[in-house]
Amino acid sequence: MLYHMRGGMGAQVTAIFNHSGIFRPEQSKHEAKAEARAEGARNSAEIAVKTAIYSYQTAESYKDVWHQVADFAKENCGLKDIEKLSQIEVKAYLECRIEKGVSHATFQKECAAVSKLENALQMYADKRGTERHYDFRTTIREVSRSDGAKSLVRADPHRAYSTPQAVVGELERFDHQLAASLQLQGGARIDEISLVKTSQLKGDGKIEVSGKGGKIRNLQVSEKIYSDLKDHIEKNGVFKLDKDAYGRDLRTAALSAGQQATGSHGLRWNFAQNRMYELQSGGKSYEQALLRVSQDMGHCRPDITEHYLR
Repeated sequence: MLYHMRGGMGAQVTAIFNHSGIFRPEQSKHEAKAEARAEGARNSAEIAVKTAIYSYQTAESYKDVWHQVADFAKENCGLKDIEKLSQIEVKAYLECRIEKGVSHATFQKECAAVSKLENALQMYADKRGTERHYDFRTTIREVSRSDGAKSLVRADPHRAYSTPQAVVGELERFDHQLAASLQLQGGARIDEISLVKTSQLKGDGKIEVSGKGGKIRNLQVSEKIYSDLKDHIEKNGVFKLDKDAYGRDLRTAALSAGQQATGSHGLRWNFAQNRMYELQSGGKSYEQALLRVSQDMGHCRPDITEHYLR
């Protein structure tokens, strides 16, 4: 069944997302990449052209950018039909974002989202038989190589991810998603979760780990992540993480989500900032919250934790 575009820009973006076939949560991203390679894709850029969106987190992140692009094109370029979006509007939008001084990571995320918007529009056009052709990636490469784009502020190599859940959702392996969630929700160091045994599961979402200097503390995670970890250990005997493989998957996931790859430690930054906000929102003073977050992260001094709150 073919769908005809109607309504405002918001409704049009939703129609493209819903009816293009770009969102495939039931399909494995790993399998899709393998299929793309089998069809002749030789690098990540060519694979991206042939693949869709597979995680809910990435879908929400990309849709937000699509709405921004559509609203910008309507307000600044007079565009009323999203199917007529061209390189002209895309270039104007990206140059505007550079002029506003967004971070390099934010710009990269938006470029990734616009690339997938190209996919979605092309898939929608092919379904309707409109014979339209889209090529935003050429414009994205051109703008990304400009002096303005190169001058955007880059993230500290150990800084938090802008949207960590999107990165977690892009990880190909389940055990890597589990490890990332332990870091994001529990503030774990990678060495603390490279091997987890049944005896470390203490119930109520608590996981006992041994940190630097043999310091013992409990990670607190959601009931779902705790249950998933318990199930994994029951099935495999232990939870064992290949740190190199995890690091490679995390780098690829970050780039796929349009974010700076800041390594597994970046998730500890996210934990610190999220936990600090949670405690202060609950009525704790800055000093009280800082001490608690420091304890949660296994730091020996609160001033170490302050480094993560920049």
